[in-house]
Amino acid sequence: IGTAVVAVHVYACRRALLRLRDSAVFRSLGLNWRTMLDGSIACSVAGTALWCGAALERGHIVPGVGGFLPDISPLWYGGLVLLLAGIVLARGKSEAHAMFALVSLVAALTLTPALIYGMPRNQSAAKHIDLVQQILRVHHLDRGVGIYEAYSGFFAAVAWVCDLARIHDSIGLTTYWPFVIGLVGLAELRFFFGRLISSSYRISVGMTLVVLVNSIGADYFSPQSVGFVLGLGVFGLVLGHDWPGLSDRMRIAVLLLAGCSLAVTHELSPYIVGGSLVVLVAFRMARPWYVPATCLLPAALWALLNRHVLTGFVSLANLGNLSNFIPPKTISTPGLSRLPIVGESSDTLLLGLLVLIALAGVGFVRTARHMPAWSFPTCAGVGLLAVAANPYGNEGIFRAALFGIPWLAMLAMAAVPSNPRRWVSAGFGLVAVGLLGTFLVSMFGLDNANVIRPADLQAVRLFETHASARSLLLNLAYGGDIPIPVSVASPPDEGYYVAWSTMVSSATVGADRPTAADAAVLARRYVRYAAQHSGAPPSELYAIWSPASAEYSVDYGLETLAHAERWREVLAASPDWRVLFSHDGTYLLRVVVPARTPKAH
Repeated sequence: IGTAVVAVHVYACRRALLRLRDSAVFRSLGLNWRTMLDGSIACSVAGTALWCGAALERGHIVPGVGGFLPDISPLWYGGLVLLLAGIVLARGKSEAHAMFALVSLVAALTLTPALIYGMPRNQSAAKHIDLVQQILRVHHLDRGVGIYEAYSGFFAAVAWVCDLARIHDSIGLTTYWPFVIGLVGLAELRFFFGRLISSSYRISVGMTLVVLVNSIGADYFSPQSVGFVLGLGVFGLVLGHDWPGLSDRMRIAVLLLAGCSLAVTHELSPYIVGGSLVVLVAFRMARPWYVPATCLLPAALWALLNRHVLTGFVSLANLGNLSNFIPPKTISTPGLSRLPIVGESSDTLLLGLLVLIALAGVGFVRTARHMPAWSFPTCAGVGLLAVAANPYGNEGIFRAALFGIPWLAMLAMAAVPSNPRRWVSAGFGLVAVGLLGTFLVSMFGLDNANVIRPADLQAVRLFETHASARSLLLNLAYGGDIPIPVSVASPPDEGYYVAWSTMVSSATVGADRPTAADAAVLARRYVRYAAQHSGAPPSELYAIWSPASAEYSVDYGLETLAHAERWREVLAASPDWRVLFSHDGTYLLRVVVPARTPKAH
């Protein structure tokens, strides 16, 4: 496989370089004083130097409210603004000018958190890391265990790469994954936009809008990130009526290969991509008529083979239910309120989407008489149909928005002339700066709870190593399992995780609670819960206290930080609990089995 891949890339690169040698883009890259003094290049170089220097100078931090945003140097922000200026000043110049700034912008937004945190920015990434490590360890996943194992194409592919590269722990790859998938996504996005837009400047503007509006956060180490990028490539392959260097038969073969990859990688993405292909065929934007089958047929066959793990996710009761479109909610504890950053992060995400929708509306009005103008908003709404059938854990609305953003940006480009005037470029620059602000708040505002803490991951792995198959793990925070890097594979029983709300109600939040007596009561209640639900012995009942979970609880008004830390103190000091691990504020504890009193003779 590796030999074939290298051969294909060598062949393709030789052809591409032969074309590039005589192109205007290649000639524009020649180093001369005029190029070096160009305003766009100067802004891009200066902006790159500023954000790189600020990110490297800051060093590792433990994220607080707002993530790294309050701690990083103002020069970092200045660098990003200069990069946007580099894109604006690329009007009338070669595409290389704008792409230089855009690639640097994506690098700044993905590499900066990776360098400063040194860990993945999403707690769910730990589940995916665990699956990759399990494949590296036992070289097998049981497809009948759960949905992660059934749709394991992404995990198996990453494990294969890690095995070839002798990477024994994929945590490093996971940390920098947003940068890797971001670069691949840019290439696919350029291919997608280039199928229908001839102006390189309009393509750069559209790609910039996609980057700045997409603060949904689906670029973390996940099958969804790959499903989105593959979808962009599929859209590019079906649009238009000429494919230089690619016959219709070969194009269908590539589409079928992409459809099979999507089918075994993600349970939702192939249906949104396939639905968009149906729309494009209906509006005569794609041919032949059976193109959607290359994506939908493999997905349907794979779902049929794995129907035993999908039954719990599909229900006729969800069909058309308006609650499917409501994002996940947490109810604050009476007397407490959410921190402002929680509302600001969701409001800025919505604001960015509304700006893009408004620009797309302008583009639609200008091109309503043409067929593509109707197909693009319809494709953007395909994800909503999928959400109407299945809420996808009340996160479906975010997935629908993710796949709708590129189509809206494509439509918005109809509002930009092929040769825009200076005031049009200046207006785009102002809009881009505003969208940059909404992106930063929405993307990084809640990193204090989202970023995986090294000590948390170490504690969870210690539990996985020593716990038996019947062990339970209690999260000692009102925030639930979101801010904990839990596993889906170890122990084998997926019911090992116990939510804090099953043990303690919010009524314990008070100035005089908890107490040492509450610690003893919690241990007894935990033992009774295990006896009723899992049969786990008291010696296999564990609990974890995480600073990230405490931060999450404070963010959403579930408890105060003092109350969360009080629970940690009383449990650590209680004779009913034993501390197994303690580092950087993270505690792993276990219930102490009472010694039996010998009977009197």
